[in-house]
Amino acid sequence: MVLLVDIINEVLQKVKEELNTMQENELSELLKEFHNSDFNLKDYNINSEAFYLDFMLWYGLYHKDPKTNMTFLEEVIQKFDRDTTNKVKNMKIVSGDFSIRDLLKINGEPFVKLLNRDMGEFLVKINQSIWEDLNEIKNTHILRCHIINYGGTYYLLGVVEYIPLVNELGFLTPAAIDKAVERIDNMKLKEIENVNVTERMTLKQCLSKYPATWINEICESLNVKARVKKEKIDEIAKIYLENTEKILEKLPGESIEILRLILNKGGFIKYSELSKKFMDDTTYFYHNPKTPLGILRFYCIVFVGKMNIKGRNYKVAIIPSDMREKLRNYIK
Repeated sequence: MVLLVDIINEVLQKVKEELNTMQENELSELLKEFHNSDFNLKDYNINSEAFYLDFMLWYGLYHKDPKTNMTFLEEVIQKFDRDTTNKVKNMKIVSGDFSIRDLLKINGEPFVKLLNRDMGEFLVKINQSIWEDLNEIKNTHILRCHIINYGGTYYLLGVVEYIPLVNELGFLTPAAIDKAVERIDNMKLKEIENVNVTERMTLKQCLSKYPATWINEICESLNVKARVKKEKIDEIAKIYLENTEKILEKLPGESIEILRLILNKGGFIKYSELSKKFMDDTTYFYHNPKTPLGILRFYCIVFVGKMNIKGRNYKVAIIPSDMREKLRNYIK
């Protein structure tokens, strides 16, 4: 398997070699082009290593050679297998400001959950040292950075700037708006996750705990036409219970693995046990999950709430009681 870091390092090496032979006027034109690009974070000291690193990344990933009409990245990947080539061609880079929503360990690996007002939430794989740094500043700063999606996993790319919520004069910075949105989103999500549940809760009962906006999004996804929330819930439940196999066919394989795990536990599981193994990108306002667990929560095939277990309240994930036997018929 070809690692993303190896591809990027090879691209950067080619860029360095090219820049070493470049005339001053050529370099000046390239710097102007970079300055006007979306990849420019706009917050560099012109003499800093950060600026130079991002400039080289932009040049290697985006700038096309007029002679070949190819980027350095496109040249590098020609020697790799088809799977790696397709991963690179399909990778996406997002640049901007991200609020630090949470720091997680999933299967022992460090991740940061970032939230952007325009694009929603990202679970980003990071190294342990960055994880420790972010843990220190998660409530006082946001990140200004690039995020790259390679093979379905998000990574930090290039420069990472820590932007304070309060400046040296004690005034709130624009970054504070992103943090405020993230905190409101988190508060609204917790209101749903604090709902008391029992192992006997049905699909309709679980759906009734969802806000109207979430129900509308499920209806849009399933092409359900109904007027009021109750009618929409009735139609959604009918589809799930009468066409269970078709619903399962649309789910990613890891979602099926999650359902199997919960079914084997009797229909519910402590959320902490689940979140150690599987990513969850559920948010309140940006309800467009991409992770297998987030997708199950989106459709309310898995509902997260609070359950009393042996006298203590635990955050749990449950499969609605009337869905369990249906699912067991297809998930062995």
